[in-house]
Amino acid sequence: MLRLLGQASISKGLVNIPVTQKTSIAHLATDPLRNFKFQVTITPNGGSKYASLGFMSASGLNIQVDVIAYRVGSYNTTTQKMPGQADFSPITLSRGLAVGTPQNWNWMKQLFTVMQGTGSNNGTTDFRATIDIQVLAHPVTTGTVNYPAWYKIYNAWPTALAYSDLDAGANQLLIEQMTLAHEGFDFGLASNLGQDAPTPGA
Repeated sequence: MLRLLGQASISKGLVNIPVTQKTSIAHLATDPLRNFKFQVTITPNGGSKYASLGFMSASGLNIQVDVIAYRVGSYNTTTQKMPGQADFSPITLSRGLAVGTPQNWNWMKQLFTVMQGTGSNNGTTDFRATIDIQVLAHPVTTGTVNYPAWYKIYNAWPTALAYSDLDAGANQLLIEQMTLAHEGFDFGLASNLGQDAPTPGA
């Protein structure tokens, strides 16, 4: 009976609450960022930028921290949760293959050269690279574009490079897909509309 009376009083209270419809305040500063305009720049560790490419998609930007459960005999009704090892998922970059863009294949070949001990990667044995992914502003109403969000990926190197199947009966693009292992990423986000994101890790 007490539960029924409580529900009735709550329902009655909700009915009597006045609702006022406010005008929309949506504008560019409150719009979420679009995910379809971004630029990827690859810079070898200790070297200069060698590729600034447009990709169809960049997936796998996430971090996961393992949970260590701990319990003692004097208090074993619940477990204490502690953070353990952190891990970063592989990042996959996909793009339509175009002539004059062999950068990903060259990077994979340089990795094999260093692994086999038969040469170096432009004078160094470090096959890892830093990757910058800048999310570009949209819509653009000026001659230049700012980047309100910025990912910086550290010590990345290719673990897989795949090409789509060749099929004379299909009406598709030739897609190149590269999977990268890495050791973490940083993130920068602009504080106001029209500003660039701060350099991650700076």
